[in-house]
Amino acid sequence: MTLVDQLSIDYVNLTDTGFESAMTMTEFHAQPFGFLNGGATLAYCEAIAGMASNLIGKGAYVGVGQTITAHHLKATKPQGKLLAKGTLLHGGKRSHVWEIKVTNEAGDHISQVTVVNALIEMKQGK
Repeated sequence: MTLVDQLSIDYVNLTDTGFESAMTMTEFHAQPFGFLNGGATLAYCEAIAGMASNLIGKGAYVGVGQTITAHHLKATKPQGKLLAKGTLLHGGKRSHVWEIKVTNEAGDHISQVTVVNALIEMKQGK
């Protein structure tokens, strides 16, 4: 089982300006004091930004995480859904830059995350 499997990501859907995603939170996502672990949020954002880059690439290239920066703005309990809206700030030939707003179901702004993906060309037969 992979990290992405463990995260319980429900979906990643492309939109006109980026993507939307949801992740079901459980005790797996908690830090020792019972709040959402910032590392779980980072793993979620890096995974979904990569998925979005891959969807855009349609098999011609794969997006791999190169840089991630986060500002955790509000503590939340790992219950219900964590929602993410990503905006593609830069869609170049070699990289994508995603700005991701992470909220809980109540609409509280939990984290603001920037992910840079390097784009690796997928060569036929390799």
